Amino acid sequence: MKNILFLLIPFMLYGQSYMAEIEPYEEFTIYSQTSGQVIKLNKEDETKVVTGILVKLDDSLDQKHLKLYQMQLNLYNEKLRILEENYKNFLGISGKSKTDKDQKYYDVIDMKITINNLKITIEELEDTILKKTISVKNLYIKEFLIQKQDYVNIGMELATAYDISKSKIVVYLSGEDYKDLNNKKVLIDGKDGIATIDKVDITLDDTFVSAHKVILKLDDKNFGKVVKVEFVK
Repeated sequence: MKNILFLLIPFMLYGQSYMAEIEPYEEFTIYSQTSGQVIKLNKEDETKVVTGILVKLDDSLDQKHLKLYQMQLNLYNEKLRILEENYKNFLGISGKSKTDKDQKYYDVIDMKITINNLKITIEELEDTILKKTISVKNLYIKEFLIQKQDYVNIGMELATAYDISKSKIVVYLSGEDYKDLNNKKVLIDGKDGIATIDKVDITLDDTFVSAHKVILKLDDKNFGKVVKVEFVK
């Protein structure tokens, strides 16, 4: 029974006060958006705020393919220029049949299609290369879920992270406290001006029946600390 009460701490109501826990503002799971072998991962980034490259997948083969495709694109563009020039000259030659002229025109069209397809391939490859470097900005890295040299696939979980630039408190208000909420002050351990209302769910909560979920925003890094929350006029 004690365990059940502990789990319900965010909703515990004493008269018109609530006991709730200070939490990081947001929790993230970082996923891989492509496949590859992990070649960069620093385990020392765990339990630290990180800005920069967090995980890098091997893109050496992709880079070689990209260089090859770009060379091909340059050659195809030159070939297209020659085909277009030949077609224009061919049109000026008397005695050539319409079929012959059409064939020259089809050669130009085929080359344009080939170039456009190659451009799409290059764009897709550049996007894949970009996704193989996973960077973060000002995130607290709680834990890596992979190791260096692991091979990861699309959708695989890489790490868990938090936004600790600010914090939040989640409470589930009774119908009485929900009434005229915008005209009430939020007290944290009896003090005003510490927290502000960030989000209010106007629908009733599925778990805590007949209660409205309210998220308070504050600047307090004492994560895990249980505080008393009151809403007063």
